[in-house]
Amino acid sequence: MNKRANRVYWMLFIMMLILGLCFAIDGIRAEKHSADNTINEEQTTENNSMEDNTSETLTDTEETTEEEETTEGTTIAPAVGEKVYESFYDGQAFVGDSIMKGFSTYASKSEAPAWLKNVVFLSKTSWGISSALDANGPFFRGKEQSVCTSLAEISPKRVFINLGINEMNGLGSPGYSIEKLINKYSEFISKLKETIPSAELYIINITPCTAEKETAIFKNSTIKDFNSALEAKCDEWNVNYVDLASQFGDVLLPELSSDNFVHHNDKAYREIWLPCLERLAVEHTPEETIQSIEDGLETEEDTSETVTAG
Repeated sequence: MNKRANRVYWMLFIMMLILGLCFAIDGIRAEKHSADNTINEEQTTENNSMEDNTSETLTDTEETTEEEETTEGTTIAPAVGEKVYESFYDGQAFVGDSIMKGFSTYASKSEAPAWLKNVVFLSKTSWGISSALDANGPFFRGKEQSVCTSLAEISPKRVFINLGINEMNGLGSPGYSIEKLINKYSEFISKLKETIPSAELYIINITPCTAEKETAIFKNSTIKDFNSALEAKCDEWNVNYVDLASQFGDVLLPELSSDNFVHHNDKAYREIWLPCLERLAVEHTPEETIQSIEDGLETEEDTSETVTAG
């Protein structure tokens, strides 16, 4: 009986021991699972935080890039630009042939910007570099006189010159060349510097013709050669070279021409000439002057707001 009872006790003891071990093992597993979940939650939280930070960083980078592109795309505010253009071109002289004459006609139209209406145009149809030295230049103040005489009366700070397209046909004549034409241009520049020594000179290169009107002599490759020679000489003459031709491309598109040849229409003046000249004004206006204009406009705005509030 005692032996049987002892066996029973031992069996109960062993079963309780096994149950105890099972509970202990389950407890350890539960703790480990809980710890793993905690670690996973922390990692998930950390990863989400890193993703959020990365997203914010990318957003900041994208916003910065967009802001920089906007800044580059818009050099200055429109209101500031108008003041800069007006200051740069007010009372200044534009000299040229029939293409420039077309620009003067556009300047008189209502759609032309205000700053262009104060420009003084000295232009003449079928005029060229050689004839620019003649006594019979464009009409000014009711009389025909040499362009140098007119410029002396105007006394501009800046003169913008666009001449040479009428001589392109002559380049096919015997003894006539780009070199001789450039020499004639040099003579004209020297005369201008004698007449108005304090003025800045800006040479606007000649623009292409339409593909349809190219000939063996009068062709866009010749115009490019002339412009290249002209650009090289501008440094020697100490004058500014304005690359208007490249804004038109290799040929003059018919939709930008008034005669499907070399002359420009309002669309060309509005979409090609004006942006080119506006950029030129900004590039050649000192930063401190632009800043002064900006400050002045801000002061006017603040004053206006104060008066309105009062």
